Amino acid sequence: MSKKILHKVYKKITRLGTRLSEFPKVLWLNLKLTFRPRDRSSFLVEITTTNEFFYLRSVLAALAKEGESLVLMTKHSEVKEALKLLINEHFTTTQAVTLIDSFWYNSIFSLDFYLNATLSYDIKVPKRAKYKINFPHTITSKTRYDVFSPAIEQMTDIFLTGPAFKEDTLRYCRDHNLARIPRLHEVGCPKSDVLFGPLADRKTVLEQVGLDPKLPTIFYAPTWNPETSLFTFWREVILSLPEKYNVNLVVKIHPGAYIDPSNKKSSGGVDWKQFFDSLESPKIYNAYRVDSPELIKASDLAITDISTIWIEYYFLRKSILFLDIPEFFKTHEMNSLGEFRNTYGQLVKTAAEFYEALERRLGDSKQELAETKLDDRLLYNRGRATEETLKAIKTLKNQ
Repeated sequence: MSKKILHKVYKKITRLGTRLSEFPKVLWLNLKLTFRPRDRSSFLVEITTTNEFFYLRSVLAALAKEGESLVLMTKHSEVKEALKLLINEHFTTTQAVTLIDSFWYNSIFSLDFYLNATLSYDIKVPKRAKYKINFPHTITSKTRYDVFSPAIEQMTDIFLTGPAFKEDTLRYCRDHNLARIPRLHEVGCPKSDVLFGPLADRKTVLEQVGLDPKLPTIFYAPTWNPETSLFTFWREVILSLPEKYNVNLVVKIHPGAYIDPSNKKSSGGVDWKQFFDSLESPKIYNAYRVDSPELIKASDLAITDISTIWIEYYFLRKSILFLDIPEFFKTHEMNSLGEFRNTYGQLVKTAAEFYEALERRLGDSKQELAETKLDDRLLYNRGRATEETLKAIKTLKNQ
């Protein structure tokens, strides 16, 4: 029997053991939810990557503070371990937050709300939830349909981030002849509220992650796909920057790439945490399991291929370089924003173009935008999305 097969068998046995060990917890959870105060609601929250946790964090924190019962679930063991740490970091011990395997999604009997931040085909939507709400884990779709699937019909409500996302949502529903469109709520993106408030100063942020604040800092965030920059010659170009230009490099790859190093489709067959740990460079910081806004704010230049993190760059008025990924766009179409890369940054196609653009920008990191009308297309309720989201939940709760 091959090592690969043995590894799969071991994972299945381990997961079965984990599920069985949670039975007493699920039983006790059901008892607590059944006898909770009548004015308190129960929320089952599906998390597939740590990125989704950050998109929901401010809303979950507010609900927990109000005494609502929160149950987080995930099917990935790596994500579960990360969520344990994040729950300890962001919630107090007195707040009712429980973490379970998604195997139990239909075993929570007294359930008011189901929340998720993805419309993947394999989401676990509980039948008993009265309200099934999707929070997009992005401000816009990356490409025309990449964040949508027929799972949209399982939702009762979608909390829209902005007009562009609404346009793409309705286009998907129309083009795929969906029989039922969920109720649409124009609330904004809670994760982005922090972009419009005070952030920690640059020196503090960089020193906290072990980088020298006296050096220029570059932020690189590739998107999640085998045909994007992380899996092409661009990776070596980016990783050469600290020594070539004496700069700091913050790398934030999509958290989905960490879930299963053996899965070539999601990770390229690379253990990315181990990869970045092995670099042992004092000028490179792997932003693993952390949110991005403060690190972006502390950076002088922002780089991506087509990750929607570029919108955070844009709102923080950072100079942006977009790395060309032609193979990706052979099979993907632009979203409703169209071709924006040379409007709000610069698209570079070769290493020579990249170095030239980089050298020109290192001395002047402020983003000079030809226009800012995109602001209103991207977000509803800038800086107030958490507040508006809680109002929408309360309205549903009181119906």
